Amino acid sequence: MRAGSIVICLALAGPALAQAPALAPTGAPALDLPALAAQTAKRFPQPVRVGDLLGRRLLEPKEAQPVLGRVTGVNRRADGGIDLIVAAGGFLGFGAREVALPTEATALMGEYVALLGVPPEVLSKLPEARETSPVPREERIRMGITKPFH
Repeated sequence: MRAGSIVICLALAGPALAQAPALAPTGAPALDLPALAAQTAKRFPQPVRVGDLLGRRLLEPKEAQPVLGRVTGVNRRADGGIDLIVAAGGFLGFGAREVALPTEATALMGEYVALLGVPPEVLSKLPEARETSPVPREERIRMGITKPFH
């Protein structure tokens, strides 16, 4: 590859690299929860029963809407926030890892959950979820809503 080609590639990749989330010291992505929470507040958070979230598919809200994973549980974080436990990756459900995804990075989209404010590549970098403080199925939590992409 010639030097000119490398410069052009770096110039084009710069904005994409700048948008990637920073990594925490453990190698996991450091999600900006306050910024995500501010965006969630603008999405008209609605009460939803935890049991109604289980089994919902997590989608990337773009035209093709690829399935990124499936909600398998809901945990309460030590700071009082709520994480969706999502089985992500793998092939046809085999080899999937369960990761903790903050509700601030998601929104309800009809019968699905949409990943918002975080690139889908981050899912594979999130630490494996540990069910430390499960939220009961009957409890209601608040989640923002969004429209499907058309």
